Amino acid sequence: MEIKGIDVSAWQGDIAWATVADYGMDFAILRITEAGNVIDSKFERNFAGCEQYGIPVGVYKYSYAMNVAEVQSEARKVVSVLNGRKIQFPVFLDLEWNNQRVLGAEGVHKLAEAFEKIIMAAGYKFGIYCNVDWYNTMICSHLKKYDFWIARYPENDDGWLQERLRPDFGVGWQYSSKATIPGIPGYVDRDVFYKDYSDAEKEEGTTMGLWKKTRDLLSDQVGYLEKASNSNLDNKTGNAGYNNYTKYARDVNNMGLMGCQGQPWCAVYQFWICAQVFGKSKAIDIMGNGFYNCNSVKAHAKAKGTWHSTPKLGALVIFRNGAHIGRVISISGNTIRTNEGNTSSGGLNNVEANGGCVAEKRYTIGNSQIDGYVWIDYGEGEDFSDGTGYWKATGTATATVDNLYVRAYPNGEIIGELMRGNRFEINGVTSGSWTQVNVANIGVGWVWTEYIQKDGVQTAEPPKQEVANKQDKTQRLFVGKVTASVLNVRTWAGTEYPQIKSYPTLNRGNLVDVMNYTQTADDGSKWYYIRIAGKYYGFVSAEYIQRQ
Repeated sequence: MEIKGIDVSAWQGDIAWATVADYGMDFAILRITEAGNVIDSKFERNFAGCEQYGIPVGVYKYSYAMNVAEVQSEARKVVSVLNGRKIQFPVFLDLEWNNQRVLGAEGVHKLAEAFEKIIMAAGYKFGIYCNVDWYNTMICSHLKKYDFWIARYPENDDGWLQERLRPDFGVGWQYSSKATIPGIPGYVDRDVFYKDYSDAEKEEGTTMGLWKKTRDLLSDQVGYLEKASNSNLDNKTGNAGYNNYTKYARDVNNMGLMGCQGQPWCAVYQFWICAQVFGKSKAIDIMGNGFYNCNSVKAHAKAKGTWHSTPKLGALVIFRNGAHIGRVISISGNTIRTNEGNTSSGGLNNVEANGGCVAEKRYTIGNSQIDGYVWIDYGEGEDFSDGTGYWKATGTATATVDNLYVRAYPNGEIIGELMRGNRFEINGVTSGSWTQVNVANIGVGWVWTEYIQKDGVQTAEPPKQEVANKQDKTQRLFVGKVTASVLNVRTWAGTEYPQIKSYPTLNRGNLVDVMNYTQTADDGSKWYYIRIAGKYYGFVSAEYIQRQ
């Protein structure tokens, strides 16, 4: 399959989109913002033209970021400009600014990963645009799992596709920067894609991935501190104070809604989460037009029939007669865990409104300080409980390996550990390669399905290489030197896993012990299990370790 299209920006001036549509363009990829995070002056006109004449749309952002904070700001601007509007093709991060070469492959990887997380959390597809040289020299193996749009055209570009230059990788090819077509004055970029996003089946991230997107976004916000003034709003800990200034209120204001900047922000935070995942209109449907007031949210839910006395995964929870609000992120036995804004860290049943940060909390179900819950529909298959929030066992199972981690949610934080032969309850709920379990003294969590055996069913033990957490901590293969400027040390093999808490990063030149264990990540990349300073253990990409 090969579909033909164009990519445009303000450089093309006023485009006659009716003429372009008649010419037979299958898609158009529009520049959305330019240097300084300023909206492309023709973006809105181009978007309206494509929408009017039925041309599928994608967008691209040429990145000028030199660090994670800057690329996050670029991503948030893209999301803000799109404002929940549907696009068929991905948001492409344009990575070919020569100044970014000093960051190295690891630095570029960090930029792309940070940008992707925000774009995907907002419900959009993600891809990367770059030229062939950049792909070969600056793109590490971990990024090559994404959809790439590759630029490659001849020195004597005449606007025509030259087959000899067709890249053998990527889902799209920009083959000319000097094409001409009716309806566009001057030159225009021409492209062919081998993947038609407009006809694609619904992917995870639309319906099936809504709770996962929500949970990941909530987790990313933990540790955010409110600001003393209307500055450094995107910095997680900078300009900390108690004057209730936040990025959440700012972004809500940018949606054309009351943002309540400088006011208690626990409800505005939850609205911001809903808007990022569902879009503005659905967020208002969930929380009501008075989303900035907890009592108003409660009244809206009662009127809609979404108010309940029992918890449910992903539900909003309201405290103290409408004084505070949070969101249920796990239910374990008689305890719920929540994610809350404008609170503080605290032990069991510690309700704290206006505390100044985003934090995760724990409460006993039935706590008198809990008013009730606003249930949210995350789509078919997204309810990881039985619909009431309470556990209903359908059988039992046994762990087939030692050191099997129980996680709060699929690929989430570790809440416990099982040994071979340990028995536990199951409820028949699965998510991909994960099974939900209820373990004595741990509670409800998730384990890797491959490493459990339903009682009464015979299964073969998996080979050692595939058994998680059986790494050799005693035998060193060799001493390795870090070649990246910054290298993340992760809990398992793959960039999707979190950094270890004790020693999360290494720097160029650091020496480590590479232990007698390697692991292949899901994307096929090789990872070393390493020891740092004789006592800290974790996984690093083998690509950035040089044998000494």
